[in-house]
Amino acid sequence: MWGVDVPRRHPVLRGLDHLDIWGDDATHTNILVEPEVMPLVQQLLEESQINYWVEVEDVMSLVQQERQFMKEVKKRTRRTRAEHPMDWDVYHDLKDIDEFLRWLKRVGGDMVQVVSVATTEEGRQVLVVMLTDPSSPLPKKKVWLEAGIHAREWISPAVATYILNLFATDKSWRDLLQVTEWYVVPVANPDGYQYTFTTDRARLWRKNRANNHSDCIGVDLNRNWNTHWGVGASANPCSETYKGLFPFSEPETQGLQAMMKATDIDLFISLHSYGQSVLYPYGWTKNSPANVKQLQHLATMFVNAVRATSHEQINYNMGGAAQLYGLASGATDDWVYEALNVSLSYTIELPDRGRYGFMLSEKHISSTAVETAEGLKCMVGYITGTEHQCANNKKVSWYSALYSLFW
Repeated sequence: MWGVDVPRRHPVLRGLDHLDIWGDDATHTNILVEPEVMPLVQQLLEESQINYWVEVEDVMSLVQQERQFMKEVKKRTRRTRAEHPMDWDVYHDLKDIDEFLRWLKRVGGDMVQVVSVATTEEGRQVLVVMLTDPSSPLPKKKVWLEAGIHAREWISPAVATYILNLFATDKSWRDLLQVTEWYVVPVANPDGYQYTFTTDRARLWRKNRANNHSDCIGVDLNRNWNTHWGVGASANPCSETYKGLFPFSEPETQGLQAMMKATDIDLFISLHSYGQSVLYPYGWTKNSPANVKQLQHLATMFVNAVRATSHEQINYNMGGAAQLYGLASGATDDWVYEALNVSLSYTIELPDRGRYGFMLSEKHISSTAVETAEGLKCMVGYITGTEHQCANNKKVSWYSALYSLFW
């Protein structure tokens, strides 16, 4: 993987067909270059006087190490774990996640519902886990947590399932259900996610597995939502950011948007990787939304909670998505903000900042999950007025109290 000192929309990068964009911001881009075209890419970058460097020498070796580690861990734990196959020391495929959800439903009783909102091209179910305390008469804020919309971002479903496990095993999280309802999508792109577990080359797949009636497969589900559709996305079916034939062309986005429309969401979070950033609208324009100060305030609470939980080791950037990452439209968070009028809508790009990118080491799964959970708990404290939820032990401001009273 190479780093280059230009954003992804630079004409030289846009003119190269053999690049996989791993991530970018306003000043540089991480690109995965196939070995057979390395000399050509190197020549073009040098002729254009674009500075570049090697960040990861051999990505496939990281994939192979990851797969070997997963095999060894599963072999050790299969004989000792009886309840469900999940832990947060290794990445798990869709079969393990589905079995975990069945366990969650059994232990959660009437606190947990698991509903299917769509059937994918390959016949898998897009599941939403609904959690609430039916015995509590208190008014409840509704939190929607989306994970796994990009197949290769394995840390995203890992964090989402960890949070689901907290609701089953941690009293402080169960107590949250007296004042909140949660809608958790553990894997929004089940076909793509499962495909990444099949071969070394498939590990870096991003899109779903839709038949595009072309030489290429898949739609970028995070460019398929109907908000300024097409800005910063691609009409090329072979592109990593292919937007689809039309908004909501895919069963995954069709099903999710239908349920989201029926849910009066107060806080929306989409978990992605990588970049270590808290992003808020807009992605399609660099202009700031009307409530940008409110969005910044809540983002700051997440950042501070993660920093405190990680003992100052993990620091997130925050800002408007387009301002930090360049223009891109058709993403879930912008659609939720504009179409559903959800004033608190975020994308959280989980660690790291690019050293390993989508290949975040297994040794960081549990720490990332714990830190993210504490950050989200603090955000929920903001919308519910439960100031004790923040990991940094700072009371929620008067601004939070006003929000809980009037929104």
